[in-house]
Amino acid sequence: MKTIAINLSHLPLYGVSLMLLSALAFAPLYSYAQINVVTNTSASGTVEFDADSSSTTDSIIELELGTETEATSSNDMEVEGQSSTSLRVNTDGVAITLAEDVRSEADLEVYVHNLAATEEKVSEVEIDSDDNGAWEAKVSYEHEGKLFGLMQVTLESTTVVEVDEDGKLEVHSNLPWWNFMVTKKNHAEAEVESRLRDNATIMAAAEVEANAAVKAQVVEAVVAELNAHTYIQAAISAE
Repeated sequence: MKTIAINLSHLPLYGVSLMLLSALAFAPLYSYAQINVVTNTSASGTVEFDADSSSTTDSIIELELGTETEATSSNDMEVEGQSSTSLRVNTDGVAITLAEDVRSEADLEVYVHNLAATEEKVSEVEIDSDDNGAWEAKVSYEHEGKLFGLMQVTLESTTVVEVDEDGKLEVHSNLPWWNFMVTKKNHAEAEVESRLRDNATIMAAAEVEANAAVKAQVVEAVVAELNAHTYIQAAISAE
């Protein structure tokens, strides 16, 4: 059996007609022919030609007509030039990608989603808040390294900025337990934590009221420090 599948979604109507007539022209050559036409308003029409001949070889020709569309949520939008990236928008229709544009908890949720979508190395961002005023921001970040010094692998760090109800701030960053088997990894725990503690934006979060804007600024600062640290470590490993 031979199968030939042709996608005609980008051909003009006259081209589709010619292909369909060509398929029909094969029908008299066989003792049995069946043509099924299936249409779907949300997808593409399909023309299937089955033929059984006296020989041991069967032929099937499938013609797919039309174009396919993919439905997206009303809260998502496609970024121009980045067809695979979807950004979320707030109630005003704004795709928030900068911490300075965060004005509410709803904006913060949109920002956190968009940050993970636009930052290549950021796999996830979480912000948890308690009723007593304590809160923490957690960033999951991907690092490159070599397993046993041979195989290229990606391992994920977890970096947390935690502020308790008394305004005490702690930062820490760690890798999965098996990271000791990975060399030339673009992450050094002590250096990351030092960079975070030296960041004025992060340290100031313990001195002001914890609102959506402050939390967004802390997350943005954490990602910026991780990006800078990773870039430096990658340059060192390349030497």
